[in-house]
Amino acid sequence: TMVKLQKEEEAIRNSDLSHKKQIVKEHKNNFVSVLVLTDMLNLQAPAREVNELYTTISEDLKQTPLAKSLKQNLEVMLVTEVGSKAPEFEAPNPDGKVIALNEVFGKVTLLDFWASWCKPCRMENPNVVNVFNKYHDKGFNIIQVSLDREGQHDKWVEAIKEDNLTWNHVSNLQFWNDPVARLYNIKAIPAAFLLDENGVIVATNLRGDALEAKVKEMIEK
Repeated sequence: TMVKLQKEEEAIRNSDLSHKKQIVKEHKNNFVSVLVLTDMLNLQAPAREVNELYTTISEDLKQTPLAKSLKQNLEVMLVTEVGSKAPEFEAPNPDGKVIALNEVFGKVTLLDFWASWCKPCRMENPNVVNVFNKYHDKGFNIIQVSLDREGQHDKWVEAIKEDNLTWNHVSNLQFWNDPVARLYNIKAIPAAFLLDENGVIVATNLRGDALEAKVKEMIEK
């Protein structure tokens, strides 16, 4: 039933996006196009598609405050769009050692944002552990970035042990102001990026069977 509903939802979303694209194409000089593009981005339409449509609207529209704000948001989101190189960062692990993203690259790497207080994150962790145990020896690596708060170092470490997360962990313990989270425009967790051996983002927010299927596909290439 869940799969059926997900397919129906996907069909509705695709139809909605198609309709909105047509509106922008037919009204390049109308402010409604800026509103539609903003709505598309808020509904997590691919930033590259929204940006392509943005380039087609009139220059006068681009000078409006909302269009300028939209452009700024697009520039941020394009940094972590599928097909982009994952932004480099450094952050301390639980022992205070600074770890860089490029130091932990495998054939496939999962960059996962979570926190000890995030129940959906904790519920997904067993699945991530299962995929890691199956494919780590074949080149699958993980680095998790925790958005725990200042003073929650012990809770962070305890959650790592409780969930048996035997891979790399980093955090600045700055909650939503974590510089790595801000770099990746993280607004909600769990949030995840799957990277290839060159650090290019190939997928985002895969969970459950979808994560294992994609990792298996990339490992076996």
